[in-house]
Amino acid sequence: MPQSRREQITLQASELLKTHGVESLPIPVEQIATASGIQIVRSAAEWSESGFLLREPKRTIIGINSRNAPKRQRFTIAHELGHWTLHEGRPLIVDQSVMINKRDNISSQATSREEIEANQFAAELLMPRWFFPESINTHMKSGIGSRDELIAALAREFDVSNDAMGWRLTNLGILSS
Repeated sequence: MPQSRREQITLQASELLKTHGVESLPIPVEQIATASGIQIVRSAAEWSESGFLLREPKRTIIGINSRNAPKRQRFTIAHELGHWTLHEGRPLIVDQSVMINKRDNISSQATSREEIEANQFAAELLMPRWFFPESINTHMKSGIGSRDELIAALAREFDVSNDAMGWRLTNLGILSS
């Protein structure tokens, strides 16, 4: 039975976590990238992009705009890992032909198929669905009193932004929109 593209992306993110033996939160996304042979480079850049994926014949680099909040940087690394896993990239001519994907305001809005897929991969990687039942149960038993408190508590546990967690809980059908 053929899988939908969404199911394939979920499976690929899960396989990456399994390959790296990830069994606890928060997901060590930067360690996963470096263990996969990808160099992480941070720069306090003036450019608008959150980051980019550069593929050269002998190395792969994820560039991160260090002016962004640490949680945004984590999501950007996961997003670029999504491009690395799911997409061949686009050519960029520098001295030689290389492949590049950028994460910017357009990709944040997820208007292209590749950007939507990379965002889904990032969510699946940083907030794996199998962690939610136990985490939600634990937080509910601790006396969480509202939807916003639950989102904030889970966001802290997963080390993601409240917005990312809210979207994830909605997309998984745990919370209504």
